[in-house]
Amino acid sequence: MNNVDRLIVTVERFCAFITGLPDAALEEEDWGPREVLAHLVFHHELYVTLVEAKISGKQVGLYRGRFSDMNALAVSANRGVLPDQLVERFIKANQRLVVLYKEHDPRKICFQIKADSKPRSLAALIPEVEAHIRNHFEKLRKEYRVDVPNKTKRREKVT
Repeated sequence: MNNVDRLIVTVERFCAFITGLPDAALEEEDWGPREVLAHLVFHHELYVTLVEAKISGKQVGLYRGRFSDMNALAVSANRGVLPDQLVERFIKANQRLVVLYKEHDPRKICFQIKADSKPRSLAALIPEVEAHIRNHFEKLRKEYRVDVPNKTKRREKVT
């Protein structure tokens, strides 16, 4: 399986996990499944915007600051957005990112994620993003003890 196929599978599994959680697990909190999802959606949509801008030769204003502040912005910007809507946006952004990857040479599309970050190619970004999503997924899966894709095993958060 190549990097982009791994990304597709990981996003699908993460989304299946989120949609399989009980409503109580998706209530807004400081950093729970809903906030992790919002953070991942924010960044995925950002990657699409940055790649499309690079391909079209447009300039995009880059965020300045720490990734932790950027993540807090991602969560606050998506407060009140329903988890199903976030999942839909995540899938849509991933589909677009995959199309961009497949239609262009991902080694030649280099960009910064934020103003003070090192430039990386889309080819290098994809496995990093997949690993990042998988890491969040594994942590949440262990915390909530939910098997994927079996949605019948719904359990509350383990304390």
